[in-house]
Amino acid sequence: MNLSVGRLLNRRGTDGSIAVASTTRVVNNDDVVERRRAALRLVDRHLSKSNFKLALSLLKNLHRQSSPFRLRGFAAAKQVPRRVSSVEQLHLSVTETSDLQSLLDAILDSIESGLQSCVTGEVDDLYLEDDIVEHKQVVQHEAGHFLVGYLLGVLPKKYRFSSMEDENVDASVKFVGFEFLTELDDVVLSNNTLHEVKAGHAHQASKRQLSSTVLGKFACVIVGGLVAEHLAFGYSKGHLGDVEKLDRVLKWLQFTEEEANTLTRWAALNTLTILYRHSKARSVLAEAMLHGRSIGYCIDTIESNLNHQNI
Repeated sequence: MNLSVGRLLNRRGTDGSIAVASTTRVVNNDDVVERRRAALRLVDRHLSKSNFKLALSLLKNLHRQSSPFRLRGFAAAKQVPRRVSSVEQLHLSVTETSDLQSLLDAILDSIESGLQSCVTGEVDDLYLEDDIVEHKQVVQHEAGHFLVGYLLGVLPKKYRFSSMEDENVDASVKFVGFEFLTELDDVVLSNNTLHEVKAGHAHQASKRQLSSTVLGKFACVIVGGLVAEHLAFGYSKGHLGDVEKLDRVLKWLQFTEEEANTLTRWAALNTLTILYRHSKARSVLAEAMLHGRSIGYCIDTIESNLNHQNI
């Protein structure tokens, strides 16, 4: 496929004046893809050197520009308005409404069971059965985090998986912009009350505030893993750590139970609709991550497989 691109040419006359002429050149789609990949390799280089701000700035520029190789998906996901709390309010087809409602109910049940485990201290057995299913499920889980973050404008800076041979599964995706999570390293959760490990900082930590936008993105990204598992397998087993982390953040910010439930329900619904629309991108991304591809490569994979009619 070829793309026709209009271009303005500036020509300086003998008198110093600048004449502007319009021309059209044909851009081969292979050239577009290669130029995007070259730009994403630069993103990879910045990430490898921990130049996270430069990497994020470059990604934003690649999204904003009007060139054919722009990143259309970054920070472009159509989101459910905060006031919407049910699938019925989305005015979808009868079939989609039924499918998404049953999925949402199952996702919310998983979150609730995770919260109960946090309270009782009972840890469910994560990924202890069939090794092949286990590893595929872990990859889908992390791909869910990655894809939701990218589409909401949160740059993944690195990810990792333990190998299939490892007895204990260890996997994660880290993002640029969620640095506030490091402040939770000094906080422990005991009897549903937050206590500061370092003396003298309890009041400061409990008053820490995040913008509504950042908190909303974090909530969606953190549930992205368990939502992806439900879409791929019909259930989730690897969500306990994510649910516990979301619960800690909301308690840290002194959310009431009603406020926490409202945000969590919206995040689950918003994330479900995003991942539901982009099932192909999620599946291909999981495959790329399974093979340890770079962040830039994974982003290119997303862009090449998005549902561009309804991002």
